[in-house]
Amino acid sequence: MKGLVKESLDLDGLTLKSDLPVATPAPWEVKIKVLAASVCGTDKNIYKSSKSPGIKQAMTRYLASEKAYRPIIIGHEFCGVVEAVGEREKANKSEKLPSQLLVEPGDYVTAEMHISCGRCILCRNGNEHICSAVKVKGVHMDGCFAESVIVPYKNVIILGKAGDQSLIPPRIAALLDAFGNAVHCVQEADVRGKSVAVLGAGPLGLMITLLCRHFGAAKILITEIVDLERRFALAREFGAEECFDVSKGSEKLYKAIDASSVESNGLDVVFEVSGAAPAYHDAFKIVRNGGLVVLLGLADKPIDGFDIAQGIVFKGALVKGIFGRKMFETWQMMRRLLATERLALKRDLAKIVAARDYTFDNYEEAFATLIKGQEMKLVFVPGSS
Repeated sequence: MKGLVKESLDLDGLTLKSDLPVATPAPWEVKIKVLAASVCGTDKNIYKSSKSPGIKQAMTRYLASEKAYRPIIIGHEFCGVVEAVGEREKANKSEKLPSQLLVEPGDYVTAEMHISCGRCILCRNGNEHICSAVKVKGVHMDGCFAESVIVPYKNVIILGKAGDQSLIPPRIAALLDAFGNAVHCVQEADVRGKSVAVLGAGPLGLMITLLCRHFGAAKILITEIVDLERRFALAREFGAEECFDVSKGSEKLYKAIDASSVESNGLDVVFEVSGAAPAYHDAFKIVRNGGLVVLLGLADKPIDGFDIAQGIVFKGALVKGIFGRKMFETWQMMRRLLATERLALKRDLAKIVAARDYTFDNYEEAFATLIKGQEMKLVFVPGSS
C-alpha cells in the first residue's frame, strides 16, 4: 500500500512509499481503510525533525535499547471505514450488547491513537490518557498517513454504522483527534462566566475560542504572531472580543488586562496553545492570583528564565497540563456537541481547514503550505487522484 514514512530524524522531510506491507489485524485489533487524514502540528515538527529537538526526544522515547530509529508511517488524525475485525473480537460478540456498539466491517469510524498499557495504576483508575507507558500511533508506532491503519478494537470510535457519514462528514471527522484536545482543555477549565485568554490563534487556539464561547465564557482574548488578518477574523467570528499581535512583544496585552482587571489582578483562565517560549511567560504574567493556566502547547526545549515563585507560588496559580483526550469521556462529549446542529460546530470547524484536499502524491506541496503559514489545517484524501 501507499503511505508517508519518516525514515530519519536527522533529515527533514518524509518518504512516499508505494510498496508498504498491508498488515493483518491481530485478534484484538481492527483494520481501517483511511478515508481522510489531517495534518497536526506534531506531524509538521516530524517533517522538520532536524530543527525540532523536542520531537526527536519524543519519537525515540521507547527506543533506548535499540541501535537505531525504526522508520514509521506518521499521522494520527483520521477517519475511515472498517475493513476487518480481529478473530478474537469477532468471537467475543456479546448478545447483551446492542448491535450499534459492536465494531463491524463497513462501519464509519475514527480512533483514539494513544495506546495505553491497560495495566498501570493510571489506566486502572480511569486515566489512560496519561498512562506512564503510553505510545502514540504516528509518533512511536505506524500511523494513519497510509491507505489503511491498524488500531486496537477498544480504541475505535464509531461515527456511523454501515458506512453512514451523515452525522460527521470525513473532512470534519479527520479533525476529531485535534478537536478532542480543545474539548479536553475547556472541560478542565470550567470557563462559565470567566475571563479567558487563548495564547495562539492556530487551529487549536481557534477551536478553544469557539468552545469557550459556547461554554459561557464572559470575555475572550486571543494572541498570535503570524497570518494575523485571517486568524483574527476567525477568532472574532468565533467569540474573541480582543485580538493582540504579540510578534513584537506583549505590552499591549498587559496594558489591556491591567485596564480591565477591576476585581482582580488578571484573567481567570489562560490557555497556552502555541508552544512558543514567550507565551509561557505571558500566561503566568496575565493570570490572576488563584487563576488557572491550561498548558497544551509543546515547546521545543525547556523555557529559560521562568520564575516559578512569581508566576505560580506567590499567585497561588493552578496549572493543568493537557495530553490528548480523556479516554473515552472526551470522545462522547465531542459526538454530542457535533450532533447539536444549533451550535453549528461542523460549519465553523470547516473554516479552519484548507478548501483543497491533498493526496499523498503531493505531500511536499501540502507540508510546504503549512510550514509557510498559508494554511492552518489540511486534509489528505488517500483515495483521490
